[in-house]
Amino acid sequence: MNEYRYPTENQIIQLNKEVLAEIRVKKADRHKVLRRPAISAAIEEAKNEPGDIYDKAASLLRSLIQSHPFDSGNRRTAYTATVTFLRMNGEEPKIVPDAKALQGIRERFYTKNQVKEWLKGHGISPFRR
Repeated sequence: MNEYRYPTENQIIQLNKEVLAEIRVKKADRHKVLRRPAISAAIEEAKNEPGDIYDKAASLLRSLIQSHPFDSGNRRTAYTATVTFLRMNGEEPKIVPDAKALQGIRERFYTKNQVKEWLKGHGISPFRR
């Protein structure tokens, strides 16, 4: 069994601050933690996810997006935390941020396997409501 390194709750909170400072989407964007336990739960869910590093990364991404632990920047932070997790473990993700795909993850449009394949650098079907 592989031992992976995971970002900590505090690291993910710091990533939210950094993402909001660098990528301002809305004038009202502000750093505020709404549900700290949701961050810890997302990390634990990834740790307990069976499979390889991409299974765990997909779990982390989905959980952080869907649990909405921050007031602003949840999808941007989840994406950055997931890329950070992969890099911490020697992977170099080959994906480009896609706001529509992240919205589709939030709205549960994609399966975990589709998210995993996207993180591996394969395409993802366009998100449609």
